[in-house]
Amino acid sequence: MKRICALLLCFCVSFSILTAQDLQSETPAEQQEPEEFVYKMNQKGDWFVCLGGSINIPIKPENLRIGMDLNLGFYTFLTENFAIGGDGNATYALTIGDNIYFSVPLMARAMYQFSVNNFEIPVSLGAGVAIQTYIERYYFGLIINPEIGAYYRFRTDWSAGIHCGVNILPQWYENKEYNRTGYIMDTGVSVRYHF
Repeated sequence: MKRICALLLCFCVSFSILTAQDLQSETPAEQQEPEEFVYKMNQKGDWFVCLGGSINIPIKPENLRIGMDLNLGFYTFLTENFAIGGDGNATYALTIGDNIYFSVPLMARAMYQFSVNNFEIPVSLGAGVAIQTYIERYYFGLIINPEIGAYYRFRTDWSAGIHCGVNILPQWYENKEYNRTGYIMDTGVSVRYHF
């Protein structure tokens, strides 16, 4: 029995010595360097929703009056500066003859955004389709929209600002003499919710 107790005691002492050596070789948690956290206004994987309104100033055709639109967009950042997303608008304007021009553009958009302190300056290009109606005519065609904006991030999850762009609306027909391209400048205000 004494031999068994001596062996057990020897085993326990040996195990304690080996465990103590392993613990000493590990660096204590408080001695490890903490990971540095860098706050960025936007990071990969961030999203934002944009809601805005614009005044539309027709450059061409000349028979349109100043109109307005409402827009809604969803975007996600692929890097801290580059985002992709999509937006939809509802555009309304009267013509000189008091007829109604209505358009619903749906666009995919790529955006590069500069950030300076709490200011964000997005430069973007949207392309997609626009459903257009005028009197009894309907047209389903291409729309291209380059745009620039300036937003102020007044909270971590909210920003507000202005934007300005040009809607380029080509219309192509079988009879080429009816082909035309509309250029409508839109400028307005937007709020963005970041998450």
